[in-house]
Amino acid sequence: MIRKTWMAAVLAALACGAAQAAEVANPAGVTQAGLPGAAPLLPQAGNPIRTELGQYRRWLSKSSDSAAALAADRALADNIVSWQMPHGGFYKLPAKYAARWDGSAARSGWIGNGVELGTIDNDATVSEILVLADVYARTRNPAYRDSARRAMDFLLAMQHPSGSFPQVYPTRGPTSYSNHATFNDNAMIRALLLLDQAARREEPLTAGLFTEQQQARFQPSLARAVDFILKAQIVQDGVKTVWCAQHDAVSYAPVTGRSFELPSKSGAESAVITEFLMTRPQTPEVAAAVKAALAWYRRPSVQLKDVAFDPGATRAANANPFVPSPGTITWYRFYDLAADTGFFSGRLPTDNPPGVGKQYDIMKVGAESRYTYQWGGSYGTPLLAYAAKVGY
Repeated sequence: MIRKTWMAAVLAALACGAAQAAEVANPAGVTQAGLPGAAPLLPQAGNPIRTELGQYRRWLSKSSDSAAALAADRALADNIVSWQMPHGGFYKLPAKYAARWDGSAARSGWIGNGVELGTIDNDATVSEILVLADVYARTRNPAYRDSARRAMDFLLAMQHPSGSFPQVYPTRGPTSYSNHATFNDNAMIRALLLLDQAARREEPLTAGLFTEQQQARFQPSLARAVDFILKAQIVQDGVKTVWCAQHDAVSYAPVTGRSFELPSKSGAESAVITEFLMTRPQTPEVAAAVKAALAWYRRPSVQLKDVAFDPGATRAANANPFVPSPGTITWYRFYDLAADTGFFSGRLPTDNPPGVGKQYDIMKVGAESRYTYQWGGSYGTPLLAYAAKVGY
């Protein structure tokens, strides 16, 4: 019995080595992740989502003097640690990190049940973790590691049982839109990219930064999130399409965010959601969701050909920000749920100040939001280019 067990172990090790060798021999191609029967992985070269988490580097010193840069980054990390709230999260005002918390200033712009709230909005908490990890790797100061761990516990705690992530945690109140699953401005997807990077121990989230107990939670958390994304995909005329900027965390239904962010098919956030799904093992369910979303982006009915959204060039003239642009394809930010019709929205008539609500002509929306909100963009262009590269 001992000999058979030993032989089985040898055979398993040989199989594992062969699988690893296959991956090394084909680093840019589709692999089986080294596991018999595992879903294939798409080659990631060219996936636009790979730049999403690199924005934290803008926080770091640009000094060419390495000693001066490290000193500045240490000071930044010290300040970040001081602003961290007891639950481990952060707010979305990185300008505050120019100085240490004084012990009394508000650390968040949101309060819920008397508690200062943390958020993943505007890349908050995600960026702080990455900065702390980066500086920890260069200094080995345990204060930065421990702060990153507390922030990671915050992210893991905020995940809904359904797998989605809200905008803030703890809650702002039982009826707040911030409780919804928040794809808006790519908040949830950036949190998932961070979890994936941590699970793979990819720099700067290298071995030893997080505890083994935390490491054990990353893949299950990602699996629950993917399950939510698949269930939330909007069906139009019996066909899967894309996603809304926010969904109900229990029913999966598209819901309103801010008063002008109405239930819709999102041309912006859905591109990044699709790119994220293309980083996942391509199970039949995931591949079907990706291909359905890509088919929607390829529909002529959702594309504005030879048009660009250019508010900077049109604001002074009070002109339509959708302008002729040969060779450019633009997608609207919002589309009707039951049709491929783009729309816009001012604040509601019941808001203070009042607005005009949903409109199909952007010139009927007040100038305050007409030129300051991203109503359109070339959202699908890099996604479709990457999809063509991998044969999707």
